[in-house]
Amino acid sequence: MKRTTVIFLLCLLAIGAFAQEDSVKKTAPAVALLKSYFAVGTSYLTNSMYNGRKDSTATPYITPTLGYYDKSGFFVSGSLSYLAKSGSSRIDLFNISAGYDFDFGNFDGEISANKSFYNSHSTNVKSQVTGSISASGGYDFTYIKPTVDAGINFGTKSDYLLSFGLEHTFYKLHDKLQFTPSFLANGSTQNYYGSYYNKRKVGGKRKKAGITYDVTATVEDASQFKMLDYEFSLPIIYVVKRFSFILTPVYVLPVNPALVTVELKPEAGGSTITRTSFETISNTFYCSFGVSYKL
Repeated sequence: MKRTTVIFLLCLLAIGAFAQEDSVKKTAPAVALLKSYFAVGTSYLTNSMYNGRKDSTATPYITPTLGYYDKSGFFVSGSLSYLAKSGSSRIDLFNISAGYDFDFGNFDGEISANKSFYNSHSTNVKSQVTGSISASGGYDFTYIKPTVDAGINFGTKSDYLLSFGLEHTFYKLHDKLQFTPSFLANGSTQNYYGSYYNKRKVGGKRKKAGITYDVTATVEDASQFKMLDYEFSLPIIYVVKRFSFILTPVYVLPVNPALVTVELKPEAGGSTITRTSFETISNTFYCSFGVSYKL
């Protein structure tokens, strides 16, 4: 493991340990009033996107979820995502997450780990990510809440993520209705995207004009950290007794299109064809609808 990876992991663990210690000291009385609970739910996502990137065709998911949330702040959840697309319907993803939520004063945050299992035929742009760890936090200044999220994605090569956000939550109908206008800027390295291009999107054997080619794709400078997208969202939650209804519209503005080199090597020998171009990116609107029930 590279030295930078080890240092980053230690930083994340230090953040989690500090947050956990302070939350016990400063919020123990408040936390003690909370109750542990299970929650079940399901959601529909119109199109799966990650860091402003998406597959050439829509990837809509129906995702049932089961989670346990302990009064200490610990949580664990599992979900499966069903690809609801005509001609390609299948279970596309299993996901397991565990972590710890904390808060003290106006500061709150989370440290978590995630393990993902994608279908071998999945075309999700994140399908080469096998797991991740992350730490996030935000401070509520009453009128605005800045947030930061740092993490590592694991795959063929590790990726480093960093996001900055601004949000503010409004409460109506005796706090039963809440909506949170939010802005998020996402930056990351793109090794996962290079693997997706090579193994899922472009790479493999292709036949053209009677000739079989071995096709490989490379995302240039995939290990270089860069801003990838800006997102505007408006999560809306309405609570009725034990039910929560969630609607989240999101508008995404991707930036810094990747430079992709595709090589076609004839199986029978001969000249290799090389093509280099920038990926096509576009502003996208997508939405998720969900409902959960607290047991």
